[in-house]
Formats: sequence, C-alpha cells, structure tokens
Amino acid sequence: MNKQKKDIFENLFNTYYKDLYVYALSFVRDEEEAKDIVTDVYEYVWKNFMRLDASASLRPLLYTLTRSRSLDFLRREKSKEKFLAYQRTLPEADEEYEEHEELLAKAMRVIENMPAQTAAVFRKCFFEKKKYQEAGDELNISINTVRWHITKAMSLLREKLTGEEIVLLHTLFVKK
Repeated sequence: MNKQKKDIFENLFNTYYKDLYVYALSFVRDEEEAKDIVTDVYEYVWKNFMRLDASASLRPLLYTLTRSRSLDFLRREKSKEKFLAYQRTLPEADEEYEEHEELLAKAMRVIENMPAQTAAVFRKCFFEKKKYQEAGDELNISINTVRWHITKAMSLLREKLTGEEIVLLHTLFVKK
C-alpha cells in the first residue's frame, strides 16, 4: 500500500473512530463489544482498501458496516439468549429422562416376570404397535386370547406400578 493510501486510512481512522464507536454503542450497549465492532469494520476496510475508491467518501460505508456488524452481534446475542434459556430447561429434561428410564426399567422387569405368552402379546401390542388381530395372527392365537393376555399384563403392571406410573407409562407408549 502506498504512502498516500496509508495516510488516507489513518485520517479515516482518526476522523471517524469515536463517532463509529458511539454509533455501535447505541446498538449493542456494551463498550467492549462496540470497540470490537468498530475494530472489525476498520480491519475489513484495511483488507479491502486497495479495492475501494479513495476519491469517494468512505463515511457512508463505515456507518453501513458498523450498523451491519452491530445488528449481526444483536442477532447472535438473541440466539445465545434463546439457547441459554433452552439450556436452563435441560437439567429438568435430564431428570425427566432419567425418571422415564427408571420407569421403563421397572416396567421391563415386570414384563420379564410375566408368563411367556402374556409378555409376548404385551410386547407385540405395545412395543411393536401391532393391532390385536395382527398380534394374534403372528402368535397363532385368537383375538380374544390376545385381549385376555393384555388384561392379565395390565393387571400385573397395576400390581407392581403406582397409578401415576401406569399413566406415565401409557403416555410414553402413546407418544411413540
């Protein structure tokens, strides 16, 4: 870069830095971020200075770049805030997930202790989402026998699980 262009850039920096800083600060309301934004603007201008028309006023470009970078910062901050708000819900979600896992493990222990045919019917109807007729056809039993096994399975689950756990388990199966 020749001496004349360097002088123009220095003059540009000295003339507008404070005004651009105040302009960025009016958007972001954070002194350090405003300084970073203006520094980024000048860095961009420096890297692209040879392509810019030095005879034209660069003031509008500087203000446009500052505004654009300030709005980009605000968008990123808004996204960060949304993510952090979401993340604050995660510990509860983790706890809920663990509770669901514990409930499913407890239900699986009950199912494993059911008579083999009752457990097989229950798995077909609830885990594989088979209709009673389909489960009966696959297991070579009548639809009434499927109903009987489902009734027996639900009775065994009710003996081992609380009413709240049964409702939650039903909700988990219906959601999926």
